[in-house]
Amino acid sequence: RLETLWFNTGTLCNLTCENCYIKSSPSNDALVYISRDEVRTYLDEVAQLQLPVTEIGFTGGEPFMNPDLLDMVADCLATGVRVLILTNAMRPMMKCADDLCDLNRRFGARLKIRVSLDHYGKKLHEVERGAHSWGPTLDGLEWLAANGFAINVAGRSRWGEAEAQLRRGYAELFAEHAIPVDAEDPVALVLFPEMDAGLDVP
Repeated sequence: RLETLWFNTGTLCNLTCENCYIKSSPSNDALVYISRDEVRTYLDEVAQLQLPVTEIGFTGGEPFMNPDLLDMVADCLATGVRVLILTNAMRPMMKCADDLCDLNRRFGARLKIRVSLDHYGKKLHEVERGAHSWGPTLDGLEWLAANGFAINVAGRSRWGEAEAQLRRGYAELFAEHAIPVDAEDPVALVLFPEMDAGLDVP
C-alpha cells in the first residue's frame, strides 16, 4: 500500500552539511530539479490507480530552492492529502514567505513544515550545518511559529546524549522562543540516528 509518497526536489542546497545523505551543496546539481509537470504525472497516476496516498513529502537538497516547489505543494494539497516539507528554514524559505503564508491560510494544518535543527545548542548544530547556520534557522522557526504554521523539528542523536536529555534541551529551547512543538512527541520532534553505510542503522 502506497500511503506516503516522497519527492526529492533536487540535490542543490544552500548548505554543505557534514553528513548529508545525498551530499547536497550549493554546487551539487547531480539530481536536477523535479518539475511541476513531472509531479502532476505522479498525482495523476495515484488517482488513476486509486492508491491510498494520504501524505506527500518534499525533501532535497533544500526544497525551497526549487522554483516550482510551492506550485507542486499546492497541486498536492488540492488532492486532499497532507504535505510535509523538509527544510533548514533559512533564506530560501524566507524568500517564499508571502506565498507560503498564502498556502497556510488556504490549507492550514494539512501543510506541515519540518525544520532540521540538529541540536538544541548552537555549537553542535553548527558542527553539522556549518558556521552561521544557527541564527537564521532559529529565526525561520520563530517566523513559522508566529505565522501559525504546523511545525515539526528534526534533530540528531549523534551527540552521545540520552534521548531524555536531548528532549529536555529542545523543550527548553522551544519554550524560550515560543515554538509550539512538543519535545516529548516522537513525531513532533524526531531524533534521527546517523546514517552509516557500514552499520545496520534503524
